[in-house]
Amino acid sequence: MQKIDLLNAKFIIRKNREVAGMVPIQLQITIEGERVFISTGQKIEVELWDLKSNRAIGKTARAKVINEYLDKMSVDVVKAFNELKSLNDDISAEMLRDKLTGKGIDRRKYLIECCQIYNSSFEKLVGIEIGEITFGRYATFAARINDFISTKLKLKDILLTDIKYSFGIEYEHYLKTELKLHQNTLVKYIQYLNRVLDYCVKYEWLEKNVLFGYKCPVKETKREYLNQDELQRIMDKDINIERLREVRDIFVFCCHTGYAYKDAAELTPDHIGMGINGRKWIYTSRQKTDNVSNVPLLDQAMDIIEKYKDHPVCVSKNRILPMKSNQKLNAYLKELADICGISKPMTMHIARHTFATTVLLSNGVSMEATSKMLGHSSLKTTQIYGKILETRVGAEMEMLSEKLSKTKKGEKGDTKFGEAK
Repeated sequence: MQKIDLLNAKFIIRKNREVAGMVPIQLQITIEGERVFISTGQKIEVELWDLKSNRAIGKTARAKVINEYLDKMSVDVVKAFNELKSLNDDISAEMLRDKLTGKGIDRRKYLIECCQIYNSSFEKLVGIEIGEITFGRYATFAARINDFISTKLKLKDILLTDIKYSFGIEYEHYLKTELKLHQNTLVKYIQYLNRVLDYCVKYEWLEKNVLFGYKCPVKETKREYLNQDELQRIMDKDINIERLREVRDIFVFCCHTGYAYKDAAELTPDHIGMGINGRKWIYTSRQKTDNVSNVPLLDQAMDIIEKYKDHPVCVSKNRILPMKSNQKLNAYLKELADICGISKPMTMHIARHTFATTVLLSNGVSMEATSKMLGHSSLKTTQIYGKILETRVGAEMEMLSEKLSKTKKGEKGDTKFGEAK
């Protein structure tokens, strides 16, 4: 009588192997009473495992990645079992394990494959932890890695274990020479590659990230901004053309609030509230990073809001400014720069730089407060503005000099430097 092979495969967690609150997920295969275990390479918190469904609980990106991985592995088990069944009358659990982990299905991970998994896991976080624009770049980053592997390495994909340090060197050279990316843009592509490799290490698809610590320096760029004289010149200019007056006012508003074009375009009267200091504030978050960017309204900005509260565009669209497209604004700003005698490249973003430097830091506002109002994720980003303020350095040194002079005059006697009293 022919033996009937009954396959029973399910995923279990090993509570006795808990490390740092995480337990490994294993595949348990039973055939005719013979039981074997296969590591899935996945780990999870005990409380996030459903013993009935043998899957991760919840709809988080991480739970989705784990469950999709386990579902794929289940399909592979059935496929391998059927392949063995077509060749053998009797199948053992050990035979199936050997096919799955040895000469059977290749379970090793590839880089492009991992980029897709990484991007899928973060797609659900759009609007929660990351913005749409930021996530949109992930697809571009992954596409460039795909292009490099196919055009330069002549491969469809590359095994994670085949990635060497030289991969980073060649990829950087490709981005510089073939795509001709700016150095600082190139850095973001390398950072993405590193994040994907770190992700692979986290899920134990890769033993270590060989590109950890890969040096790709950021090139310091010149950030243009208007000094106080130039800003005042624009504010005082008598302009007869209505569209240029509106553009001037929008620009001046951004110079006194620090909002980028997209953020300023979305401001409504509902964003304005009373602050604890008795002054009106704008309460909002940056579109780019979703970081809180609450700004107290200076008189210059408040005057502009009052000026346009009854403007037809503001009323119909429920906005505080009669915004035009970013392209039109930047084109009109060139006209404004010409009639105001300003040679710097006037754009909407230069207004944000002007707020940070001329309006805030030059007037003694702390780096921490400036960072908060700009909605920066890191103080390091704000410190870039501090580096270009030579006028502030000079002013502070002048204050120090005066303080030391007063201290010296208050000392008894009239000794010279280096002489004993």
